[in-house]
Amino acid sequence: MGNLGGYQDITKLIKAIGGPAAAVKYAAGAASIIFIAGGAAYAGGQKAIKAIKHRIQTRAVPCIWVGQVFTVNSDAGAGAGLMLQNGDEVRILECDGDTLLVEVIGNADNPYAISGELLQSISDFPGGVDTA
Repeated sequence: MGNLGGYQDITKLIKAIGGPAAAVKYAAGAASIIFIAGGAAYAGGQKAIKAIKHRIQTRAVPCIWVGQVFTVNSDAGAGAGLMLQNGDEVRILECDGDTLLVEVIGNADNPYAISGELLQSISDFPGGVDTA
């Protein structure tokens, strides 16, 4: 099976747009547009990465409770289907303001985001310090 059909299609296209000189101009224009758009996307991506790195490196106060485990002393619903019961142990994974990302030890559906105020009211979590 030959490839003559493809060459015939290309020849027809070049003839339709005004010949080889016009085809080269169109190809050069398309390549320059792709080059400019790619450069802009690259520069934008670099700027975004730099901003994210800066945000991570300049975090005001590190979360002092990361890795600590607290024991729940009264039953409570914490939202998102999470029911904390007396005796549950909760490990702090991350915090941002009053929101805590926690692991309920022994629960297969971890992690959960809960309020620091709620955790303080139902466990031995001390709270009272800005977590972000």
